[in-house]
Amino acid sequence: MLYIVKIIKRANAVLLAGLLALSCGKAPRRDVTVAMEDDIITLDPYLHDDSVTHSVLANIYDALVSFDREMRLEPALARRWENPDDLTWRFFLRSGVRFHDGRPLTAADVKFSLERARRGKLGHYLSAVRAVRAVDSLTVEVETFKPYPVLLNKLTFIAVMPEGAPEPVAAPVGTGAYRFLSYAPGADMALEADPGHWRGRPAIERAVFKVLPEDSQRMRALTVGQVDLIRDLDDRDREWLGGQPGIEVVSRPGLGVTLLGVNFVLPGPLRNRDVRSAVFWALDPAGLVLASGMDASPTNQLVSPYVVGYAPGDERARPDLERARQLLRRAGYGRGLRLTLEMSKTAADKVGAELRRQLSLVGVDLNVVGYDWPELSARLARHGSPFFLVGWSCSSGDASDLLDACLHSRDSLSRGSANWGGYGDPALDLLIERSGEVIDSRERIDLLHRAMGLAAEAAPLLPLYVRNRSYGRRAGLLFQPRQDGRIRLCDLRWSPATHANGTAGRP
Repeated sequence: MLYIVKIIKRANAVLLAGLLALSCGKAPRRDVTVAMEDDIITLDPYLHDDSVTHSVLANIYDALVSFDREMRLEPALARRWENPDDLTWRFFLRSGVRFHDGRPLTAADVKFSLERARRGKLGHYLSAVRAVRAVDSLTVEVETFKPYPVLLNKLTFIAVMPEGAPEPVAAPVGTGAYRFLSYAPGADMALEADPGHWRGRPAIERAVFKVLPEDSQRMRALTVGQVDLIRDLDDRDREWLGGQPGIEVVSRPGLGVTLLGVNFVLPGPLRNRDVRSAVFWALDPAGLVLASGMDASPTNQLVSPYVVGYAPGDERARPDLERARQLLRRAGYGRGLRLTLEMSKTAADKVGAELRRQLSLVGVDLNVVGYDWPELSARLARHGSPFFLVGWSCSSGDASDLLDACLHSRDSLSRGSANWGGYGDPALDLLIERSGEVIDSRERIDLLHRAMGLAAEAAPLLPLYVRNRSYGRRAGLLFQPRQDGRIRLCDLRWSPATHANGTAGRP
């Protein structure tokens, strides 16, 4: 009965919107242009673990399960699941789902996708998976090496593609709410709605993701009507935009932490723990946030407060310049040293000068080098950056994302796939592995806290701040930010009074 009522209400709403549009003599808007701060890394969903790329490609592909806006797990391609035993997950697929090329979704496609994902940059999310079996055309079983309570969280990252898809993917084909139309690297990507999507036809029929790396570019594009939605505003931008007619500003606390990382493969002074600790104590994260105007909060931890595994109560006050100088003297660098720090050009514009100033107070001469994000990502992948600034978001809501990918040694199970510094500690590896197999939540959180403590002591990664996500949107665009920061086009729609020419008003 509830289902019927919902359909009737939806039909009435659509009818009312249509009548309003007719009375105005104008068609309601069905398109949207979104400005992103960086380009995607690849069109292949398994050859990256990048937040911008996840956000864009999630519109083309579906996973077995997904998160809603509040990070609650919900069914996606799997309508339900069960655990016949502690090591087996059985997923029952939706019937009638089709890929954008018309092929029906089957268990063979899911098996192919999970097995291929294990070989790529997302393999660390599936490190506990022993085998994947297609039981019948719409049933898949995933067997794990050990009990793995967070498997569902990890599966939200694994896009499902057709069996036999080319490698690498050049023209994405998924079951998502949007079909791929075109992509111009460094410029834009165009998508169109799939009218037969299993969730229902999206309200936005055509969308463009436009790459505008500079804050000023995105601001101007929004105010002159070239784009409808932008993100990553700083405090000054938010204040200014909030006063512009026809523009609205919204924000949401984020899951990502901005970190400094050290390369242990290349020779250099940062391989000395005293030097790393000196950099930690020399930095003033609150000063960084203030100087840059970012919508962010300083932190001493490697994960956001909204992530399982965050340990409240870390009250270490930074900076402590005298402590930093003592550590440098003990390491043999009392007269100072020179370091090169690599980061994206966007980050360099925001915090590069302030990082240089702060470290100069303890005798560190910092050379900041900015790269376009795809180029920096490639350098990180081949251990080419001696010292780097990156952001890492635990988008499954669990600290194991960071521990498995960034701090565990590289292994045959794809853990350590984002360990760009080549750091390795057998004791930390053991804690990470144990935390992944414990079912009792209290014991598991204790193990996560212990792993975080060990990582903080060794300091292969140095936390700076937690970024909030701030967005500017055109009036009339109905949009509520997600906790994971992704922009899902199927969640967007224009109010009935917003017309095809982009204006909003009463009919």
